[in-house]
Amino acid sequence: MPTLEERIQKLEDIRACEQLQYQYEYYLDHGYQGEGIASLFTQDGLWEIKGCGGTAQGHEAIRAHAIRLGKAIPWGQHNMMAPMVEISEDGQSATGSFCLVCLLTMTDDNGDDDAYVLVGKYKNKYAKVDGKWYFQELTGLIEKTAPWEKGWVKETITRESW
Repeated sequence: MPTLEERIQKLEDIRACEQLQYQYEYYLDHGYQGEGIASLFTQDGLWEIKGCGGTAQGHEAIRAHAIRLGKAIPWGQHNMMAPMVEISEDGQSATGSFCLVCLLTMTDDNGDDDAYVLVGKYKNKYAKVDGKWYFQELTGLIEKTAPWEKGWVKETITRESW
C-alpha cells in the first residue's frame, strides 16, 4: 500500500498536469502567446491538433505555429473540462485526456471574420523534468467545427478519428 507521502505526491502530480492544460488554454485565449505555449513543452515536445490546427515539434516550431494560429484566430474561448490524468508507477510520466468546447472568431483569406463553434478532445503525454511537469505530446482531435449561425448539425467542417 502506498504511503501517505506517495499518495499526496500522486495527487499533486495529477493536479500539476491539469494545471498545465489550463495554462495552455490561458495562453491560447490571450493572444496565442507563442513563448508561453512553447514553455509548457519538453524541448522536443509535439503539439498536434488533428482536424483543424496543424502540427509543430520543438520549442521554435511551436512558437512559430502559435503566431500563425493567432493571425487566423483573433479571439477564442477554449473551455477545457473533464480531466482524466494517470501518473505512471515511477511518477516521471503521465497520460491525460480533456474535453474541449471552444468559441472562436476566425479570419478567412480575405480578412473577413466569422464566429465558429469547435468541439474536440485532447489526449496528452506528460514528462516530469527536474520536478516539473511538461507536455511531451499534446494531441487534440477536433471532432466538429462549424459556423456559429449554422451549427454543427447542418454544416460540420471537420471530422476525423483518432
